[in-house]
Amino acid sequence: MTHAAGRTRRGPRSGAAAVLLVAVFVDALGSGLYMSVSVIFFTRYLHLGSGQVGVGLSVAGGLSFLSLVPIGILADRVGPRRMLIGAHLVRATLLTCYPFVSGFAPFLLVVSLLAVADRGASPLVQGLFGTAVGKEQRVRAMGRARSLQNLGLALGGLAAGAVLLPDSDGLYVGIVYANSFSFVVAAGLVARLRTVADGAPGGGGEGGGGGGRALSWTQRVSVFRDRRFALLTGLNSLVSLHVTVLTAGVPLWVLAHDRIPRAAIAWTLVLNTIVVVLFQVRATRGIESAADGGRALRRSGVLLAVCCCGLAGTGAVPTVAAVALLLGAVAFQAFAEMYQQAGAWAISYDLAPEDRRQVYLAFFGLGNAARNTYGPLVITFLVVQRGAVGWLLLGGLVLGAGAWAARFSRLVAAPPLVSSSALPHVQGGTRGQRS
Repeated sequence: MTHAAGRTRRGPRSGAAAVLLVAVFVDALGSGLYMSVSVIFFTRYLHLGSGQVGVGLSVAGGLSFLSLVPIGILADRVGPRRMLIGAHLVRATLLTCYPFVSGFAPFLLVVSLLAVADRGASPLVQGLFGTAVGKEQRVRAMGRARSLQNLGLALGGLAAGAVLLPDSDGLYVGIVYANSFSFVVAAGLVARLRTVADGAPGGGGEGGGGGGRALSWTQRVSVFRDRRFALLTGLNSLVSLHVTVLTAGVPLWVLAHDRIPRAAIAWTLVLNTIVVVLFQVRATRGIESAADGGRALRRSGVLLAVCCCGLAGTGAVPTVAAVALLLGAVAFQAFAEMYQQAGAWAISYDLAPEDRRQVYLAFFGLGNAARNTYGPLVITFLVVQRGAVGWLLLGGLVLGAGAWAARFSRLVAAPPLVSSSALPHVQGGTRGQRS
């Protein structure tokens, strides 16, 4: 009877995970289409200047950063499923409005709201996977989601490249609407999910683990006093500089060295996508707890340091060797990316109390949002201004961050650093279960 009950429990969970994976792929496919034409659409169809587009995107990024934790708090209250459905529908509606935008002010409003919904969706998806699969399968499920996400983005980008050959305004608008439709489909898929706690009042909502107990405002924002979690958030943010290395560091480095063909920039992006699609799930093996996650971050730091050393050497060798070294370095960057992602999922899942899971996941996401701000500055200061030595310094930085992350994650079984008076219900989280 116990085995039969176990099979019954696994069935719905497996089905929910499959539906979520399809929703992630549909979302990524539409986003891949849109990302390939968005800037062209803004400048050609909406007749905005490049400066206006830059300012609008910067303001939108700042607002999305500030909105992450409030969205997490609300998601803990009403449930991540309802919030994700809402985020998808808001994205669909805003994209539908885009072709009718006239002037900078309406553009700023739409792009800002769209950025808030986009940024908030990621921790909501992670929270839903936390309820759709068992604890031991959460990181692996996120690995599958990331592989499908990269595949969807790549296929969407390729489709957009083929469609854009005629260079027609009507095609730009059609792609915007296609992305809008993808969010409607994703919302419909998420709406099919059913969790045990659907409709439960109080803290936690759909799988939040709050057991219907209403949490005070002080308890809901307790993540800001969890110093260990904040420290690991910051260290993970540093290790995640692999993103900036690929998107800013490598292009700037190639452009500064005439012996390396410009086409190599595109080759590195393709190589990264292929490696992540093929190996992200495998990189999650054996990574479940926060301690496992810390070790994964340490491994990521080592791999990214090797990548930086390889990039430092590309400027001093002939063209063929430079290209080979560049691609080899990016291969190490791709594996660093996969282990960092797996480690981040394990740490954020394991250290998040069940009744405040979404606000903890949102807080952890602040590290990635912050990296998008300081990352280009780090690359400019180290790599652009200091060349090969800068790559070595950056490698040392991420190597140290990964080592410290592994050390602090081992303290996960210790009592939390948040005061017990401020967190009377901390035993509801993973740390309380471990103690």
